[in-house]
Amino acid sequence: MALRAVEKRSLPDKVFEQITAEIVSGRYAPGATIPSERELSELMGVNRHVVREAVKRLEQIGLLKVVQGGRTTVLDFRQSAGLDLLALVAEHAEAVEALLPLLAGVLEMRAGIGIDVARLCAQRASSDVKGEVLEVSEELAGVAEGVELLALDQRFWQRVLDGAGNLAYQLAFNSLIRAVHTRHAISLPWIEEELSRSDYRRPIAAAIAAGDAESAATATRLALTPPGGYPLLAKPAKKPRGRA
Repeated sequence: MALRAVEKRSLPDKVFEQITAEIVSGRYAPGATIPSERELSELMGVNRHVVREAVKRLEQIGLLKVVQGGRTTVLDFRQSAGLDLLALVAEHAEAVEALLPLLAGVLEMRAGIGIDVARLCAQRASSDVKGEVLEVSEELAGVAEGVELLALDQRFWQRVLDGAGNLAYQLAFNSLIRAVHTRHAISLPWIEEELSRSDYRRPIAAAIAAGDAESAATATRLALTPPGGYPLLAKPAKKPRGRA
């Protein structure tokens, strides 16, 4: 996708998104120099202040570096960026084949964090939070299939994170969830299968409510780690909803 003029609204965001897409797609390789502020301004039909603001944001998240002489070079985001870039990469990846390994990695990381978060929640959460975790798991078991499951599952993990009381895990999980939910056509069938296979988080919730940290960790590992792993996130066959 070539750079182009943008609509006259949310201009820094539009410029930011376009340049991000060029970088994460590989059209601007690490070490390449992007056009100057003046050139970008003319090419995209915006003033230089808009371009400067967008470039500053790109530098802050580790995609660009402004070097001596005013040149702006592309960084290797695999080495310079943080988790906040995950959702942007997922959003702007054009080929599904290129996106699947990323999502597989996200799901592996989600499992690793989730296991420890569930353990901490069982150890630290108040009785009120433990009760809410149980309630949300029952809602998950009764909800119809579809996008609503994604929001409800996110709510379940938010309550578990609240009980764990670890801000670093919270921020990491935010980035992981945004990446997983970027492409519903891929993530929704996977989550539907995962929830069915794990009895809709109820074993996790029961262990947390009982204050059994090790059982909570084990239930989470079983829920979030499929028997066959994540081989390029092959889309699972849809299973009928059932109860354990």
